[in-house]
Amino acid sequence: MVFTAEANYKESFAKAVAHLSTQDMPVQWRIKAVDDLIEVYVKQVGEVPDGDQLERLTNYILRDSKNQPDKVSNTEYPVFSEWQQKHRSRREVPLEYVGGLPVEAKRVGIRLKHRHKQKRIA
Repeated sequence: MVFTAEANYKESFAKAVAHLSTQDMPVQWRIKAVDDLIEVYVKQVGEVPDGDQLERLTNYILRDSKNQPDKVSNTEYPVFSEWQQKHRSRREVPLEYVGGLPVEAKRVGIRLKHRHKQKRIA
């Protein structure tokens, strides 16, 4: 791929990004291909590619990675990030607190003192 100042190098880079993003390959190969494309561009043009094209390349790398927003329902044993684990533990309530409550209390919600804070349950 040749990116020169005489030709419209930004447009040719956008075409190269579009062509690369149609290729189906493993993540490691995608990372290598994107890295090579950016290196060639910087060597030939002398500047960093446009931010929109870099975003397209990033999306191409992450296209079907494990970065799924709904991984809990799609995976049998999901791995939570630290933030997700804290958030989930704040929202979960042991069944012993909820099990014996009347239906009206479950609809309206109950408050439990937990860690010196009142927390709405159910």
